[in-house]
Amino acid sequence: MNTANPTTSPVAPADFLAAQRGDRNAFARLVLATQKTVATIALAVTRDVQLSEDIAQNTYVKAWQRLASMQNPESLLPWLRQVTRNEAIDHLRRRRHQEVVLDTEDSRIAGATATGPDPEAWMHDRQRSEQLARALDAVPDDSREVLLLFYREGQSSQQVASLLGLSDGAVRKRLQRAREGLQSELLAQVADVARLSAPGLAFAALVVGSLGPRDAAAATAATATAGKWALGAVGTVLAALAVVVGAVVIDVRRAMRRARSPSERTALLRHGIVYAAVMASFVGMLFWSKHGDWSQARLLGVSAGYSLVIIGLGFARARIHRRHRS
Repeated sequence: MNTANPTTSPVAPADFLAAQRGDRNAFARLVLATQKTVATIALAVTRDVQLSEDIAQNTYVKAWQRLASMQNPESLLPWLRQVTRNEAIDHLRRRRHQEVVLDTEDSRIAGATATGPDPEAWMHDRQRSEQLARALDAVPDDSREVLLLFYREGQSSQQVASLLGLSDGAVRKRLQRAREGLQSELLAQVADVARLSAPGLAFAALVVGSLGPRDAAAATAATATAGKWALGAVGTVLAALAVVVGAVVIDVRRAMRRARSPSERTALLRHGIVYAAVMASFVGMLFWSKHGDWSQARLLGVSAGYSLVIIGLGFARARIHRRHRS
């Protein structure tokens, strides 16, 4: 089995926990972070843009109802991928068993009538979908998801690897097989259709608008899951704080034993209190940055600030020793 590329998960833990508690705005952010992946998987199976979005919407409705039973944020995207594939495959099987088939003209007339005031736009979308389906016929089944998502995600193989749970090498191999099966003109058409048909803000708004209320059992499970996760996180922070503060206390006591006067011991004690407070807040900052979805640049900037403060405290202790012993 291929190992996923170690890039940052698109699912923010804070949004995941808030959505578990029923926050629809947080769930909308989860949809925005994952909708290209979900819709692309459905599109690779169905080869129909509109149908892929319908399947993606159904998947998110199921996710909204099942979110309470998920244990951690990392489980959401793999769950969405699997459910979407199953939904798309089941839909194709049901369609194959239908006995009544409309001819092309009847389906076009019915579609144009159903689209309301803009039948030309419907016809354009229909033609684009048919064009994409013909092009994807030449692409191996296991390469379609990779090829479509590659163009929807800015042509980054590493990003595709992370979103699909594959290695970067596997993504590159599948891209190569897909390109070998398509002529350059068809490849360009697939790229254009993939980019232009990618779901955006309107799709996320449609998904959130279609969400029904959660039942009481789901709400209770969500609260319990969030509570367990929070208790575990608090326990980790408290353990880290105990280790850090304990190390600071031992260091300060050792320094005070070497003090040569009561005034030096008092100064070292005050310094130790400030030092312990800084280190405790540093641990708290690290925890908050992880679960608050901080960017790497922000985390490095704040950590650099703490490093300067800690270095400054080291010089301050040296000055205390020099001042009281001179």
